[in-house]
Amino acid sequence: MSTDNCFLDDLTPTANRVETARIVDNPDTFAWDEHCDVLVVGVGMAGAAATLRTAEDPSLEVIAIDRAMGGGASKISGGVVYMGGGTKAQKACGIEDTPEQMANYLSFETGNIVRPDTLLRFAHASTNFQTWLESHGARFGGPATDDKTSYPNDAALYFSGNETTPAGRDLAPPAQRGHRAKPPEGGEPTKLSGQYLLPPLLDAIDRQNNVRFFRQTRATRMIVDNNGDIIGLEVKRIPAGLPAFLHRFYYNFGANLIAGVLKIADKLQTAATKIENSKTQTLCIRVRKGVVLSAGGFTYNRTMMSKTAPEFLQSVPLGTIADDGSGIKLGMTVKGKADHLHQVSAWKFLYPPASWTKSCSIGPDGERLISEEFYGARTGEAVFLKGGGKGWLILDEPLQENVRDEILTMKKMLFQKIQFKAILNDYTVSADTLEELALKIDVPADTLKNTINTYNHDIETGTPDPFCKSEKLRRKIETGPFYATDIGAALKLSPIPALTMGGLVCDEDSGQVLDAQGQPVKGLYAAGRTAVGICSNYYVSGLSLADCIWSGWRAAESLKGNDGAKALAPLVQNKTELPNSSPEEIR
Repeated sequence: MSTDNCFLDDLTPTANRVETARIVDNPDTFAWDEHCDVLVVGVGMAGAAATLRTAEDPSLEVIAIDRAMGGGASKISGGVVYMGGGTKAQKACGIEDTPEQMANYLSFETGNIVRPDTLLRFAHASTNFQTWLESHGARFGGPATDDKTSYPNDAALYFSGNETTPAGRDLAPPAQRGHRAKPPEGGEPTKLSGQYLLPPLLDAIDRQNNVRFFRQTRATRMIVDNNGDIIGLEVKRIPAGLPAFLHRFYYNFGANLIAGVLKIADKLQTAATKIENSKTQTLCIRVRKGVVLSAGGFTYNRTMMSKTAPEFLQSVPLGTIADDGSGIKLGMTVKGKADHLHQVSAWKFLYPPASWTKSCSIGPDGERLISEEFYGARTGEAVFLKGGGKGWLILDEPLQENVRDEILTMKKMLFQKIQFKAILNDYTVSADTLEELALKIDVPADTLKNTINTYNHDIETGTPDPFCKSEKLRRKIETGPFYATDIGAALKLSPIPALTMGGLVCDEDSGQVLDAQGQPVKGLYAAGRTAVGICSNYYVSGLSLADCIWSGWRAAESLKGNDGAKALAPLVQNKTELPNSSPEEIR
């Protein structure tokens, strides 16, 4: 789904409107407040990658700006980076992997979102992600786990996608590629690992002699010459003082899933925006080489989502209140094309506990919903697009007993303790028969009974699962009482978080933003969730952060005068095909 500038006026009332581009007739006589070679807008993972990679050329002057203090959605993420092909951590844990195998598997997730040679270059480049991140203070390593988990509490290297499913195994031998950032040496992981990954990178930015980092600074308008080429940016910066303190508080509080669940994010966004619009200094920054837009997506812009992805409005925003689409809209004001704005990654994990993957998922029509072992983004998509925001797991007494035992004995973070207690006590109902269970959850009894009977019959007769579920996870659901665990979108203590995956269309080699005719907007680049990227078809844990590094590096290499993506994996030839399994096959 591509779009045009019709969305430029569709920001929510609390969000900042971007202004139309300012045309400067003579850049040499214009009164600029600051000058730089490269300007990076938004310093999450993509912005940090672009900034630090560009700064490796000491001849370039870089300015990085962030509406808050830096880190963005990446800082509050799980801190998992999808990298493989033989990383340092993989080798230390005895995991065999190649870039070709990684690219083959990812073809299942990415579809045709990028060219095959781009996907292979990404896989080759990812072998260097760990070393580069560690050179700036981040930490990765083992131990690895074979367990099926959405987020490892004790391990730091795991299967973070669908690698072990039949569809994944058909394309490549399974390899753990989800690298979870680790706390400082000697420390125990007590929080989500994005808080171990981004702070060292932000500190590294502050240490660069050729970088100036302007925090609490919002980009408001592109500045172009008479040819439409990008020559600068207008920004609003909050000076030190009480307004800056309050603004920082609003952003920190808003960068929390709880704010979205409690529906107070709009109020925080309004308060922060008021300061941005009234307590700021306006600066015009001259840019000699280019601007990199890496300002995140638009999950906190519900009006924009209502136009592009209305099916996902029941999801809870995952990100910060700065994820309002303003970076995308800035690019659109200079004729940049936006695409895949309908694509949203919404996660409903069915593991842990692992026994949930042995259940049978249904929608409100009583029909089977999805393979229960697939990564949570596919489950979330099914709940919204097939179930209209509703779904349940059907279990029998022995399977439910296994679930209880796993939850009781597993190591849990605080949010997991709260979530599992609510799931067992409030979001699960039981009945002696399937007909009675159907009545309790308001689904057609005959359909539910037929779904379970068919599910059991396929297992009895050895018929392959029509949803591609692994044989080891298939067991009959036959011993009452029966249970229905709600996996829908209306659960406050077990919400379905989501982030947007579409953005500005970029040249796959240079990272330059393209217009509707496929021509580059001179001087403009995009990265991370402001751009269409590797993960804009299907998301698996770590792929967004990995794409942020990739796209940030790509823009940096182009701005340094190198050959963009080709400089990151120069030995990869233009391959036209990779083994591919269509995502349509498993929906």
